[in-house]
Amino acid sequence: MKAILRNVFLGLLALGIGAGMAAYRASAADSASSGAMSAAPKTPPGGFRLHVDALKHFPGDPKAVAHHWCRPAEGGITECALFDSDAPDAQLVGVEVIVPTATWKTYSKTEQALWHYHRVEIPKVSATLPGMSPAEAKKVVDSLLETYGKIYLLWDPTKGKAPVGQPSVYVLK
Repeated sequence: MKAILRNVFLGLLALGIGAGMAAYRASAADSASSGAMSAAPKTPPGGFRLHVDALKHFPGDPKAVAHHWCRPAEGGITECALFDSDAPDAQLVGVEVIVPTATWKTYSKTEQALWHYHRVEIPKVSATLPGMSPAEAKKVVDSLLETYGKIYLLWDPTKGKAPVGQPSVYVLK
C-alpha cells in the first residue's frame, strides 16, 4: 500500500500539482480575504492538451467516462490526468502513465501485470478524441497502439463525489 500511495504522490507531483499548490493557496487566501472566489481555470494545467474520453476506467460503473488530459513527458512517457468530467471544476480522480512497449518490456512480470496494452484496450473502452478530426484522431490512436498504460485511481467517482476509499492501481479488464 505504501508503494501505491508513493506512486500516486509521485504521479501528482509529475502533474505539477505539488509546485502549483503554494500559488493556489496564496491565491485562495487573497480571494478569501477579499470575499471573492477565484474562477476555476478554463484549460488543463501545464501542457495537458491531448483530450481523450474513455469508458471502463471506473469499477463502480463501466459506462462512466474517464476524461483524460495528457501530455508528453521526459523519456517517452505520456502523463494523463483523469477527471470525472470536462467541466472547469472537474475533480481529479486518477492518473494514467503511458510508456512505450520497449520500456514496458524492461519491467518484471509482476510489474507488467499492472499495465494494459493499448492495442487491446483502446477498442474496448470506446475511446474518443473530442475536438479532433477523424484523420487527426487516427494518427494519435495509431501512435498509442504500441504503448502500455497504468492507471492510478485515487477514488471511484461513480461511488460518490468525496475522495474516499482506498487508492489503487486499476487494471482494465
